[in-house]
Amino acid sequence: MIRAGVGQSSNPSTGEAVKIAANQALAQAGVTRGDAAVVFFTVEHASHHRELVEALCRETGANHVAGCSAAGILTAAGEVEGNQSMAVLVLASDQIQTNPFLFKALRERDDDIGVAIAQKILTGPGSNSLLTLLPDTYNGQPQRLLQSIQRQVGFIPVVGAGCSESGMARATYQLCGDELTSNSVAGMHLSGSFDGSIDITQGCQPITDPMVITKAENNLIFEINHRPAFERFAQVLRGPLAEDLRRALMFVFVGLPADADQNAVGPGQYLVRNVIGLDPAKGILAVGEEVREGQTMIFTLRDGQRAREDLNQMLERQAQKLAGKKPAFGLYFNCCARGSSLYGMPGIDTAYIRQTLGDFPLIGMFGGYELAPLGGANHLFAYTGVLALITEKG
Repeated sequence: MIRAGVGQSSNPSTGEAVKIAANQALAQAGVTRGDAAVVFFTVEHASHHRELVEALCRETGANHVAGCSAAGILTAAGEVEGNQSMAVLVLASDQIQTNPFLFKALRERDDDIGVAIAQKILTGPGSNSLLTLLPDTYNGQPQRLLQSIQRQVGFIPVVGAGCSESGMARATYQLCGDELTSNSVAGMHLSGSFDGSIDITQGCQPITDPMVITKAENNLIFEINHRPAFERFAQVLRGPLAEDLRRALMFVFVGLPADADQNAVGPGQYLVRNVIGLDPAKGILAVGEEVREGQTMIFTLRDGQRAREDLNQMLERQAQKLAGKKPAFGLYFNCCARGSSLYGMPGIDTAYIRQTLGDFPLIGMFGGYELAPLGGANHLFAYTGVLALITEKG
């Protein structure tokens, strides 16, 4: 049986926040101690790291602990943005094995650390598997990390987010056991007898039909459908965005295929990448990803109403998969550019989750980017929400 619970606290005292959140989680799980715990905390608590790790191990009783700093936290009780907060998940189960880890000195070592993580997550035959990764957003290249892991062990579903903070610390923090550090990747591997379901919701929705990149080099797009790339970009701008290119770059993005072999951008099946530079005179767009000639692409718009519709569609898909079963617990990794900055008010994502899937233990965070599987591989996402649900087997 899987017993899980989640608690949250906005108490400014690190020790008290841990105590409150952990006790809520234990009460919801119906246990007096957990086998494993996951914690997300705003950066103010990182300065009290000894108190944080000691209180977490003491209050939860868990031997396997992992977590990270976050710009904000999410639980079934709601979302906290811009204020000091903490969320704790407690898990107790004889059918799920948990393997937390922490690898330091991430910068320029993504390939090596990917190999080291792969060696930690080997599972027995017949086991289901879910890998949660929490890399330092300010260091490392997550796509290289994902590719390194997959080269070693093949495809294992990954969910997670770039560890984040409010901007006051200019550093993010990763936690495992009794250690809290930076420039690292923390995580937890789940294996055993359980069912898992992962889906994503895009915050940026298509505003063009699929087009073809007809001239490109590295991350520079020269032509789209045999016309200057900037000309195609300018054609999709409307109203104030057409008058202010700097503002347009905050709302209009490129969507690229998640599966390079299929080279298609179907509904939700794309990777959003920023337009990081423009040269109107030469007609060039620079994007935050290498592209190639012949690659399909779309332009997308960051829009709160369209994002709500996509969130609702994703949750309906999850509800159909559950077929009436209640999740034992869930993980939700939400982009820092979603939440109130996308919708104009806080708490939309968690309210929709509760409305569609009911009340169950849910923990999440606002990250610098998101990690999830799509098209047979794990990818780096932006402006996205990633929901992973764990249910009893069968």
